[in-house]
Amino acid sequence: MNNFRYKLARMFAGRTGVDALGRTFTWAAMILMLVTMFSHSNIAYLLAMACLIYSIWRMFSKNYQKRYYENQMFLQKTAKIRGFFIRLTPNIKNKIAKMRYDMDQRRTYKIFKCPSCKQKLRAPRGRGKIQVTCNRCRTQFIKKV
Repeated sequence: MNNFRYKLARMFAGRTGVDALGRTFTWAAMILMLVTMFSHSNIAYLLAMACLIYSIWRMFSKNYQKRYYENQMFLQKTAKIRGFFIRLTPNIKNKIAKMRYDMDQRRTYKIFKCPSCKQKLRAPRGRGKIQVTCNRCRTQFIKKV
C-alpha cells in the first residue's frame, strides 16, 4: 500500500492542481450533465465532457505559469460577480447561525408569545404551570412549561 501511495505522490508532484477556473469548469460539467439527464441532448453531453476533460487537463498540467495566468485572468473577469456573492454570503451565514441558536434554545426552554404585546418569551422546560410576567407590557399570565 505504501508503494502505491509513493507512486501516486510522485505522479502528482509538480502538477498545478485545482484552481478557481478548474472548479468552475467542473461545476459547469456537473450542471450540463444534469441538463443532459433531463433533455437527452447530445450537445449538452459533449459540452459537459469537454468541460470535464479541460478541468482534469488543467489539474494535471505542469505548466504553472500559463495556468496561473489563465486563472488570474478568470478571477479578474469575474471579480464583480464573485464580490456580489461574497457580500451576500454573510447574511446567509447570520441567518443559519440564528436558526441554530433558536434550535438550541428550544431544547432547554419553552418559547411562547405574550398574549397582549406578542413579545417572545422563554421559560425553562419541566417547571409545570408557572406565572409569567411579560418584560415589555407587564402582563401576567399562566403558562404550562
